[in-house]
Amino acid sequence: MKLNEEERQIMVNLEYEKAQSFLAQAERIAAMDLWDVVANRLYYSIFHAVSALLIKDGHKVNTHKGTLVMFGQNYVKTGIFPTDASKLYVNSR
Repeated sequence: MKLNEEERQIMVNLEYEKAQSFLAQAERIAAMDLWDVVANRLYYSIFHAVSALLIKDGHKVNTHKGTLVMFGQNYVKTGIFPTDASKLYVNSR
């Protein structure tokens, strides 16, 4: 199913809001020294931010692994994101 521009923007906004929510959760949980939960929340924050980017650019996103692959192919290998900056997401899975 193809999204029209309005639907695409709604999906991008939802993914971005999730990313921000998980980041805020990580910050609150860090105060409790629950570092495994912080790592989980940070991973999901990055996942949803990357999903928003992929959707914005018209890429189909289905799975976590697919999102990793699409991010690598479309943003890291093309030089949009430097390899060292992308390692946090790519190596967190």
